[in-house]
Amino acid sequence: MIKISGFKDQNIKKVESDIFDLIEKKLIEENAILGINVGDHGGAKIASKFKKKIDLSEEEVAAATSSLLFLSSRMLQGTLNQDISFNLTSGKEKIILSILTDNMTMITYLNRELAELEGMSYFINSLKRFAALISAIIETSDLTREELFVAIKRAIPNIISLAIITKDGLPIKIQSTMPDSMISALISAIFNISDILLEMNLEYSIIAGDNGSIIIHELDEHRILCIAVPEAEDSKLGIYIAKIKAIIE
Repeated sequence: MIKISGFKDQNIKKVESDIFDLIEKKLIEENAILGINVGDHGGAKIASKFKKKIDLSEEEVAAATSSLLFLSSRMLQGTLNQDISFNLTSGKEKIILSILTDNMTMITYLNRELAELEGMSYFINSLKRFAALISAIIETSDLTREELFVAIKRAIPNIISLAIITKDGLPIKIQSTMPDSMISALISAIFNISDILLEMNLEYSIIAGDNGSIIIHELDEHRILCIAVPEAEDSKLGIYIAKIKAIIE
């Protein structure tokens, strides 16, 4: 969670509470909706509510949703040169509908039988409007300014590349010249190997060159941060690590 304080902290909590209330109301109104999870682009949960407990944690759902949507968006842009509208995935019993906006990600779990009985076009249109409403609330709040990707770039403006991935190696949000899949696999491999050597207690790792360094830092139980900076001095790298800690603690 991003570190915040005072009035801003209360402001953000109020926005998250308001979004939770909207989600709860939506679940009451629609029998077919089993749950909704809203997260930021960095894969952090903003608000979430499920009618029944699922196997994944709400934080895992938010991280996986960001990864799914950004991968889908890249694929759509690369093949059809179009922006993503939604991602719909159907199982035997459930359907998940994921939506990406400028400010957030949203995934909705639907009872397949009830949703198809009502008509999927109804839920697609309804949930796109709902996502737009929540996105507008986030846009005018401190949540946008405190989103992890933005906060890191603001704190360390000379970053060359920045990546947030899952510990399993799935890209969440990446800004790099290296392909997403490649950098995600490398970060995950380095982190997990180092974690094994440290007996499952890794906090951060530094890969240093003569004129630049890569810092890999644990964000939480599910996510990893990786930044590349044009610095190799211990004192400078220590400052960067301290800034990262101040943001994520």
